[in-house]
Amino acid sequence: MVANKGKSPQGPKGYPILGNLLDVASDDRIEWFQQQLDTYGDVVRFKLFKRHVYLVNHPDLVREILVQKMDNYTKDTLSFRLVSVVLGESTFTAMGDSWKRKRQLAQPSFHKNRIANLGQIMTDTIGQMLDQWETPSQNGQVLNIAEEMMRLTLRVVVRALFSTGLTEKEVQIVADIFTPLLEDTNYRITLPFKFLHALPTAKNRAYQKYIDQLDEIIYRIIKDRKTTDTPYNDLLQMLMDARTEDTKEPLTDQEVRDEVMTIFIAGHETTANAMSWVWYILSQEPTILEKVQREVATVLGDRTPTSKDFPQLEYCLKVLKETMRLYPPVPMLPRHVEQDDLLGEYDIKGGDDVFFGAYLLHRRPDFWENPEQFDPHRFDKEKERKRHTFAYLPFGGGPRICLGNNFALMEAVFIMAMTVQRYHLRLKPGHKVTPLITLTTRPKGGMPMLIEPID
Repeated sequence: MVANKGKSPQGPKGYPILGNLLDVASDDRIEWFQQQLDTYGDVVRFKLFKRHVYLVNHPDLVREILVQKMDNYTKDTLSFRLVSVVLGESTFTAMGDSWKRKRQLAQPSFHKNRIANLGQIMTDTIGQMLDQWETPSQNGQVLNIAEEMMRLTLRVVVRALFSTGLTEKEVQIVADIFTPLLEDTNYRITLPFKFLHALPTAKNRAYQKYIDQLDEIIYRIIKDRKTTDTPYNDLLQMLMDARTEDTKEPLTDQEVRDEVMTIFIAGHETTANAMSWVWYILSQEPTILEKVQREVATVLGDRTPTSKDFPQLEYCLKVLKETMRLYPPVPMLPRHVEQDDLLGEYDIKGGDDVFFGAYLLHRRPDFWENPEQFDPHRFDKEKERKRHTFAYLPFGGGPRICLGNNFALMEAVFIMAMTVQRYHLRLKPGHKVTPLITLTTRPKGGMPMLIEPID
């Protein structure tokens, strides 16, 4: 693909040798990106050492990247290669025919009807967490809701994947591993320099040990499943039972392991962070909280939701979607340019990388009126139908949209509904909430909140 003659993207010069590395690696990178877009337009070129990278920020251009020219904008970036150390070659990281085959095999496991069958696993696990909040709520104890949501979503995804397949010791190993594993993975994405992460340091050895421990557990369960006639209704079994239409071949053990690890990572931290931001918003917006409570009381009363209730909790879902607009779970996505291209009116060089960000797209005033204002009614059905499809990307977009989006939406709405039935969550007085934009969008320093029982 050879580009026609278009405009050459412009951007800041940066420093000798380093280019714009210091700006891109700083905690204020999002503000810096926005400043460059305001200065240079919808495509900004900058340098990381000798390498050119393009920041893209228009829905039309993102549609070209994710749909119309997806074969030329691949995941063959250093960031994805670093993540592949953990995830292997899963539907998230694979490319070409390998991705198409894996997607075909894995997608039926995440169909809405199958996800609905996991609803009770979600509500049972949420209920256990809420029971554990009773003592802190009576004692006026402050809880870090970011950590609470991380623990909860990990328990949900473990049970959804393995139902009863994990021993108590293994559950504890997984719980102990995931926080440092996610922190290190975020660190590697923030500083994507392969040579740093290949050094035989104690930090790098610990990172590999975490992966090895998880592999041991996952492969043990896969082996056990192959030697038992016990029926299981969980995601792991769905993946193991999946067959291609033509050859009827299943996923290999390695491929199942890679999908499981991807579900662990993608289905855990992203949902937890989204819920942390939901509780922050509801603590600051009493009118919206009241509407959520009213809907939950009308639809559920005091009972636990089931998958059949999910479509009726419409306002809860709108609140979640609007939260993910302001605080998207995955704020930036990279792609590698295989060949020279004309992207919109801009010349893009093959061999370079482009990236685009939901965090920035979701704040464009030409697509979102008063973008900094929290307004769940942006997601009324008629407004959603009129909106540019690629102006809203909480789960990515195009053929590679996140497989687990239906799972995440139902889980998050159930967490919201069941929690407001029993508790008020109020931000600790004096705590300043600041988004930390890395691989995900999370609150810097956590989210300390007071848990108050509803009389």
